Amino acid sequence: MTEIMTAAITAAGLIIVQLIVSSRQQRTQDIKVNAALSEVRKDIQRLEEKQDKHNNLIERTAVLERDMKTAWKRIDENKQEIAYMEHKGE
Repeated sequence: MTEIMTAAITAAGLIIVQLIVSSRQQRTQDIKVNAALSEVRKDIQRLEEKQDKHNNLIERTAVLERDMKTAWKRIDENKQEIAYMEHKGE
């Protein structure tokens, strides 16, 4: 009977030790995962900032393209008007 009690106490002690070790390993793993997630969040934030800058550039480029089209149209109209005036003056 003493042997059974000794074995039961030993088993209970081993289980408790294993639970403590497992808990510490889990906390260590959680810390590592949280650190990695923090880095991923920072990377995402940096990418979002770069994307915002890129989108702003695209919007500005579209405005420039529209303005250039208008400018070239006006230049062509002025050339036609000059040609008409030159032809009319002859």
